[in-house]
Amino acid sequence: MQENRVSNKDVIVMLKEILAAMEVKGYNSFRVRAYQNAISVLENLTVSIQDLWENKRLGEIPGIGPGIESHLNEFFTEGSVNEFEEIKKTLPEGMFSLIGLRGIGAKRAYKLALAFKLDNREDALEKIKLAAEKGKIQVLEGFGEKMEKSILEVVEEQKLTKNKKIRFLLPQAEEIVDRVKKYMSGCDSVIELEACGSFRRKNTTIGDLDIPISTKEPQKVINYFLDFPEISEVLVVGDKKASVILKNEVQVDIRVSEPESYGSMLQYFTGSKQHNILLRSFALNKGMSLSEYGIKKGSELMEFPNEKVFYGQLGLPFIPPELRNGNQEIEFAQKDKLPKLIELSDIKGDIHSHTNFSDGVDTLEDMVEGAKRMGYEYIGISDHAPSIQSRGLGTVLKIVSDTRKKIEEINSSQSDIKVLYGYEVNILVDNSLSLPDDILKNLDYVIAGIHSGFSQDRETVTQRLLSAIENPYVSVISHPSGRMLNERDPADPDWTKIFSAARDNNVLLEINSQPSRLDLPDDLIKMAIDWGVDLIINSDAHSISDLNFMKYGIYMARRGWAEKKNIVNSLKYDEFVKKIKLM
Repeated sequence: MQENRVSNKDVIVMLKEILAAMEVKGYNSFRVRAYQNAISVLENLTVSIQDLWENKRLGEIPGIGPGIESHLNEFFTEGSVNEFEEIKKTLPEGMFSLIGLRGIGAKRAYKLALAFKLDNREDALEKIKLAAEKGKIQVLEGFGEKMEKSILEVVEEQKLTKNKKIRFLLPQAEEIVDRVKKYMSGCDSVIELEACGSFRRKNTTIGDLDIPISTKEPQKVINYFLDFPEISEVLVVGDKKASVILKNEVQVDIRVSEPESYGSMLQYFTGSKQHNILLRSFALNKGMSLSEYGIKKGSELMEFPNEKVFYGQLGLPFIPPELRNGNQEIEFAQKDKLPKLIELSDIKGDIHSHTNFSDGVDTLEDMVEGAKRMGYEYIGISDHAPSIQSRGLGTVLKIVSDTRKKIEEINSSQSDIKVLYGYEVNILVDNSLSLPDDILKNLDYVIAGIHSGFSQDRETVTQRLLSAIENPYVSVISHPSGRMLNERDPADPDWTKIFSAARDNNVLLEINSQPSRLDLPDDLIKMAIDWGVDLIINSDAHSISDLNFMKYGIYMARRGWAEKKNIVNSLKYDEFVKKIKLM
């Protein structure tokens, strides 16, 4: 076994390179598609692929058949795969440096590598840039001046992968999109506008923004956009697109479309890339080809004003953007078995919220009023538990008694909303909880979460979570993976044991809606649902305005294929309290 840990990125790069080699060498389309499917699934995994391998769980991953599993086993054991090395042996090394370039697939990368003798990876980009500047690419068969210009633009931007650029959290991206929309609403030639790409699919973080616009006056729209006051640099201007860098370093690309074909463009630029690849393969089997302009059957181009009719032409129902990740959604759509995804309007309450008693900014009474305005039937107040070590058992017991009385007074004074009393308690490094059972049993519910010791080994973290799940007073495990987006990687306990224990002990796993957490991640949500685990979406609000974070948890749940039946706080109050072991 290799001494050094192998990252998920290393595994995916290895698979992408062999996929490119197979495409160039004309391997069987079914085998190529198998690798496309596997890559798509692995790219969306939060858990470590190496950990799955070490625990003999690779076979649990959708799309990982015996052949790919065997190759991954060899890769983790030996550091390389002999068959892959043989397949790549006769290909120029430099082609693999081009694979990530926007618009350059495997076969184009191979043609460029042959034409310009790209024998090593290190100088391949520089050689391609020089070739483009001298007009040498456009004379190659299948390229042309437009492609040459596009390649030069991409190389100069150094946009090999969006992951190298700053990625914004969803609320930050929303603010940018809202400002662009507000500005563009001043142009009377704009008929419709939608931010697509990872933003529309509701990824946890967003890189660049792709915004298709429906209009009958494309030039007028483009000119109007170029006057957007937040633009710091104009990268590209064409008759159907404009690319700019904003002052906050976000790249925004707008693309204009006739209203008649806007649905096709919306679908194409929503992606994901893997979804579109699989959808193209699906269409080809039906004798059709897809593009951003529509669907071709023979020489006839069919245009579509919206996505519903676009997918309908392929014999598929509309596929929600959150599901378009190349993870079996086309297969399920074909069988009319797509899930009926959870909606924000389905949520009846929120039981993870903080007041100014701990680290929140608003009072208990204010948080209750905020929950009323959300239209909730119930709100749970779950401040961080007071410390017995610093305050003493007697003081903590009095706090619990006083808080209980206050909540009972609120409940007796109005009938609009039920207020539940809980605490968020720490799962300590010794596997105990930060409050004893004698206090926990006096609460309506208990949320337990890990807040420190994330560097512990897998077995230790697993046992910490299991000890909390098996506590008879614990109702919910908060932000189970512990990840902080752009800051801290998730812990990776043995999720098989966690899911099994949560299900068997009737403990809910949380989808935490804080934009910096969004935890459980979507891949684990899907796995938890498959295990029969009940989930709850909470805002983890630390202020009244934070209650609105609930929508981000909904996005994550939808990406994880969650339906209303999977989310416990979609239940009305009387049914809900049975699920959280209300005393």
